[in-house]
Amino acid sequence: AYTDLVANAGTEDEYGAFGVESEAITDMIKRLILPLFALILTRDYDTFAHKLSAEVNALFYDASCDADGNPNNPTVDIERFDAPEAYHPRGEYSTFRYDWRKDVFDIAAELNAYIEQVKELTGHSKVSIRAESMGGAVTMAYLYTYGYDSVETVVMQSSAFDGIEMMTSLFVGDLTLDAEPVLNYVGNFLEGNSVDMVFYRALYRTFALLAFNPVVGIVDSLIGNIEDVVYEDCIKSLFGHIPGIWAFIAEDSYEEAKEFMLDEEVNAVLIEKIDKYHYEVMNRKEEIIRDAMANGVNFAIISNYGKAAVPLGVESKNQSDFLIDTKHTSFGATCADYGETLGDGYVQKIDDGHNHLSPDNVIDASTCTFPEITWFVKDMMHTWYTDGYHEFVNTLIHTPGQETIHTFTQYPQFLVNNQETEALEPMTQENMDTQSTDVDYIGLFDLIVKKTQE
Repeated sequence: AYTDLVANAGTEDEYGAFGVESEAITDMIKRLILPLFALILTRDYDTFAHKLSAEVNALFYDASCDADGNPNNPTVDIERFDAPEAYHPRGEYSTFRYDWRKDVFDIAAELNAYIEQVKELTGHSKVSIRAESMGGAVTMAYLYTYGYDSVETVVMQSSAFDGIEMMTSLFVGDLTLDAEPVLNYVGNFLEGNSVDMVFYRALYRTFALLAFNPVVGIVDSLIGNIEDVVYEDCIKSLFGHIPGIWAFIAEDSYEEAKEFMLDEEVNAVLIEKIDKYHYEVMNRKEEIIRDAMANGVNFAIISNYGKAAVPLGVESKNQSDFLIDTKHTSFGATCADYGETLGDGYVQKIDDGHNHLSPDNVIDASTCTFPEITWFVKDMMHTWYTDGYHEFVNTLIHTPGQETIHTFTQYPQFLVNNQETEALEPMTQENMDTQSTDVDYIGLFDLIVKKTQE
């Protein structure tokens, strides 16, 4: 797991370097109030864009990197480092923490050293890896560089080893914003199908568009008028110079993103770093995984869906886990847009003798690169895992041999996160609607009566 960045770590002068203090954000907003009023009066978008860029650059300077991808502030480090422990009962793990800004191969080298420590402490010759979020990219770089001898099992859980559409959109200059994706994204937090939550969700969806449409329209118009200046003044140098972020750029957009964000001469050193990961690891991820499995590594991929994607760019209607698109965490599943299905009469694209269509007709897992070892959990937020989810992962790790979607009756390919019990349940026609807006008015009335009597 990566961790928050701090400057002057471990000293009296320690402060947040990327998880910026709320006071700093508040101060920045205050300083932007007058420029915003000036913009309204003058329509001078360039002046406002320069001011906004300067404020954002100052706010995140401590987490930024130079044109070669080296930190601008050498005092910045991860907030804490958890040393490995010798005792690992079921469900407890040593947590590898890292600076997500670094080149992925540098992080993989740190992971290798950490794994060697774990092996020495435990007396075991192999470890199991839970590769979460960016940890998926780090794990792929580790397997490519250090091989498979020290690894028993890899569980990719909501992993960014195949890119993230949000970051890809940002890096190719696609900053479009639409009201419906924004509405859906905010609605992600209205979870569960309890009587009161269904009522709140129905109420929200009924009235929210009245407010979202004009506000989002204004913001989208503002973005369109300032984005050229903001990219040149801020985004390209602030985010484009961080090596670790380039691991999130989808394979099919990488060259376009490089051309848009970087200069071949100014950023030559950085380009050499990020090219290595994309050309040698991301473009060969299927080969790396197959080689790992051929050398005895047990592999499992867990992909979450049922959450609206970050409302940025043309892909904002994707199925996601709130942060990473399901088509990427699953390594190739065919997914209906959020709130839609694959359509009546849809037939899975690849007939391999097994059913890979989800009961809710949203996911076709037959197109996954590894359909027999890829599970889907509906209504699970990115890294906000429940006890039931952890138990599922523990089962995958502690069961000997290579499991498949057919190994466990309690864990078929399609699962549902029960918001009330925090258990994972096999998806059925009865429990597949995790975002119901059909209000049980009698149940709601009974709930109100019960509350008033308490």
